Amino acid sequence: MQLEKAINKLLYTNDCVTIPSFGSFIINFFPSTYDKTTGNLYPPSKRISFNPKIKNNDGLLINFISNQKKITFDQASKKVNDQVSSWKEILKNGNLILENIGELSYNDEENITFEPDLNCNHLLDSYGLPVLFHKKSEIKPNVIELNPESNKNKSFSFIKNAAALALIVSSTIFFNNRYESYVLDQNINFENQKRIENINRVENAIFDFGSIPTIELNLQLKSKVKKYHIVAGAFGIKSNAENLYADLQKKGYNPTKLPLNEKGLLPVSFDSFKDKKTAVKALRKFQKTENKDAWLFILD
Repeated sequence: MQLEKAINKLLYTNDCVTIPSFGSFIINFFPSTYDKTTGNLYPPSKRISFNPKIKNNDGLLINFISNQKKITFDQASKKVNDQVSSWKEILKNGNLILENIGELSYNDEENITFEPDLNCNHLLDSYGLPVLFHKKSEIKPNVIELNPESNKNKSFSFIKNAAALALIVSSTIFFNNRYESYVLDQNINFENQKRIENINRVENAIFDFGSIPTIELNLQLKSKVKKYHIVAGAFGIKSNAENLYADLQKKGYNPTKLPLNEKGLLPVSFDSFKDKKTAVKALRKFQKTENKDAWLFILD
């Protein structure tokens, strides 16, 4: 897998992808916009920026390549380092173009500058939504005409311009309403994908301790069950789950020990909620303040 392809794929589900010893590509959200120059109405998007100062290895890119190519972490690190060395050589002699990401180059002060590829939208909520085109008619200055047809022409011109403005406004409202209706469900899909990736990482890190003893849980069902749980971690060893549960209680959270999942792991949640919208908002808060790898688990 080429390095730029791995980076491009990770940018769809991560706000920052760091290339060790090189820099970080960072995702920024942009709402739907209208370009007066080209007449294009763009859907909401995620645009990429580049920060050469953030280049410490956070493991995200290396682990992804290691899993994709079925190689060790050290082997994946070597591949990335070799590619970065090649990129630096290219930058010394000219511009570095990364497919579906953008173009890097040195400026006069020998600093790396970045121009993103605006034709590639990394916002999955906008998948399949085209760029609308509307060529705004040129409005001529008011001129007093002696032609008897002038009043008709003025009325037609006013109606035409009003219709054009209405099209732009209605199109923008349509885009925003359509995107917002899908955002909540898409967020759940993203978190489930993260959950699967985290489970896979845990599986790779667990040694064979023999068969896992059966844990019997007596759950008392209430009339209004909290089915949305923000998971802080999942463990194959019960004592680890108990330790995390106790730590979360000390911090003032309302943790829950959930039933064994399909992987034989015991999840522990920060908190639980009855409705999906409240759970998603709380998830964002926990990811920023407590654990960036927290995910949303729906208990049927």
